[in-house]
Amino acid sequence: MIQFNIHRFGKVAKRSLTNDKKYHWKSFLQTLVILMLVFLFFTTSQNRIMVGQISYSYQACCIATLVSFVVTIVLGPSFMFYSMDGKHDMQALMMLPASNFEKYLMRYASWIILLPIHLVAFFAADLVQYIVNMLMGHDYTTFVTTCLVDVVIDTWHKIPAGLHVPIAVSAIFSIVWLHSCYALGATFFRSNKYNWVATTIVIILITIVQLAIFPEGKELINRMPSIMEVIVTLVWVILNFWLSYRLFCRQQVIGKFVNM
Repeated sequence: MIQFNIHRFGKVAKRSLTNDKKYHWKSFLQTLVILMLVFLFFTTSQNRIMVGQISYSYQACCIATLVSFVVTIVLGPSFMFYSMDGKHDMQALMMLPASNFEKYLMRYASWIILLPIHLVAFFAADLVQYIVNMLMGHDYTTFVTTCLVDVVIDTWHKIPAGLHVPIAVSAIFSIVWLHSCYALGATFFRSNKYNWVATTIVIILITIVQLAIFPEGKELINRMPSIMEVIVTLVWVILNFWLSYRLFCRQQVIGKFVNM
């Protein structure tokens, strides 16, 4: 069987989106409620977070928003089986008339679908807090979106110009590496719902070992990574995704802790 066929993949994607509709609505509502409560908690009282005479209530909302999106991007692959309930769904997935690569690609892409869903939930929560604060007569009422843009621009301008590129490159490589680790963890550990916990523990242990062996890595954020560091990171990322795919192909309907 051909590993990838666009028409066959389209059918797999259509089926997946149809079956995951309930999960996507649940994700939207959860994100909407959480962000709305966080926004209202911080913004309905300007004195909630004060430093001197300056209120940082909206800045706290910006941090919560950034954290939620970064977590979604980094941990995204660990959500690839969240919409599947029990052994029946896994059996149905493996029996689909498509290649394993197409099935894996669709399950991996399930986290990408969450990004626009969470973005819409963020705008909706922002609109709710704006309307509530406006009705309460607060003269400091503004949109979290506006504050978020200002915070990002101000933070970027405060960073020395010489560190812009090293920080951006280091951040991208770190996020991509972590992302690949969670992709591997999603197919390595049996627990679909909480595989990110076990993966996080493994990542922490790997990081501690790395810093012990290569203490100079602590200064990576302040300098451009060397060619060798770039190559090693890229190879590691590719290896993680390759192992993740191979483990996906060896998925066991009945198993214990790991898919081996």
